[in-house]
Amino acid sequence: MTTAYDPAMPVLEIVSDVICPWCYVGKRRLALALEQLRDVPLVVRWRPFELNPTMPVTGMDRRSYCVAKFGSLDDANQMYGRVLAAAQADGLALNIERITRTPNIRAAHVPPL
Repeated sequence: MTTAYDPAMPVLEIVSDVICPWCYVGKRRLALALEQLRDVPLVVRWRPFELNPTMPVTGMDRRSYCVAKFGSLDDANQMYGRVLAAAQADGLALNIERITRTPNIRAAHVPPL
C-alpha cells in the first residue's frame, strides 16, 4: 500500500469523520483487510466528512447532544452498545462513557496552512 500518486494504481478513497466510532471500527477493519493485500499496489486516500456540521464551535454537553441526535439517552445508549460490541470484537477500546462534551472537530478536517 502506498499514499504516493501513481495514475496506474487503483485508488481507494475513504470518507470518514474522526469523531465517528463506526469510522474507527471501519478503519481497523480496513487495516486488517489491507494487511492481507500488502502485495497489491493500492493508493489509499482519506477524505474528510463532518457528521455534525452545525456543531457549535465550543462543542456541546454530551447528554444534550445524545438526546438531540438520537431522541433519548436510552436510544443513544442502544446505538453506542452496538458500536462498543463491534469495537470490542475487533480488539478496540472505546471509552464513550468518559465523554462529557462532544467537540466540534472541523479543525481536525482542515489541513494547517
